[in-house]
Amino acid sequence: MIDFELYRIFVAVAKEENITKASEKLNISQPAITKQIKNLEYQLSIKLFERKSKGVILTQEGKALYEKLKSPIEELNRVDKQFGKEKFINIGTHNHMGSCIFGNVINEYCLKYPDVNLNLICEQTAEMMKKLKDEELDIVFSKKDNNDILNGIEYIKLGYLHDIIIASKESVFANQELTLENIENQIIYAPRTYAQVVEKIKELTLGKNLKIKNSSYKTILELASSGKALGLVTKEYIDKDDYKRLNLVEVKTSIGLGEIEFGIYINANRFRELNNLIKLIKEYF
Repeated sequence: MIDFELYRIFVAVAKEENITKASEKLNISQPAITKQIKNLEYQLSIKLFERKSKGVILTQEGKALYEKLKSPIEELNRVDKQFGKEKFINIGTHNHMGSCIFGNVINEYCLKYPDVNLNLICEQTAEMMKKLKDEELDIVFSKKDNNDILNGIEYIKLGYLHDIIIASKESVFANQELTLENIENQIIYAPRTYAQVVEKIKELTLGKNLKIKNSSYKTILELASSGKALGLVTKEYIDKDDYKRLNLVEVKTSIGLGEIEFGIYINANRFRELNNLIKLIKEYF
């Protein structure tokens, strides 16, 4: 009789088409997953995957097995989550959202409910919403998504964040307003290309050919501090001490970046541990 765990690993790899991603999702090492897939292939006497440039792809026999196992394995995972002794909450979040905005709530929850494991998964908004709908995630921390909310997903508003442009105090923009007319000639360092703040500034600048370069928050602060570039950031993600240490100021603009809502997105699959987290978040904010 084949171990259920082998089938569970097989379905995860088949769904992700990538052993690394399946490893992160299952919290199992990549070598262990590779070994288990080989064990399953040996026991079934069939080849399940072919390698491709960036991952793996199912063989015809693998596809047939996946179609038979996909639904029952997903249902067993849901049952295991609801009734198993070890409880998990899978949280979708952007890097800084999870640490800077929800960090204190997460710490408080972990202290209050030490038997519950919180898995933080950082991905772009569209992918998180898809996984939330598919019940691969239980809750998502995010700025408000202006796209249509998927059926069965609830949004709870918690407050506002503020997208701003920063520069060195020695910059020419430290004491003047940045306008639509002069922004086009400035190098702007910003987060990853799919960040909402990047999409927002492109909309607000009416199609101007902006010189946006993507980088990490740490690098954005350092480059803005040099006086040779501007930085596009979310104000609440930056420690006040960093402003002093790096001699940074918020630049006045006529662009209208302004404030943006943030909150939590939740699917219909509520369970006690998740409800406790939602309650704590509401109380905190």
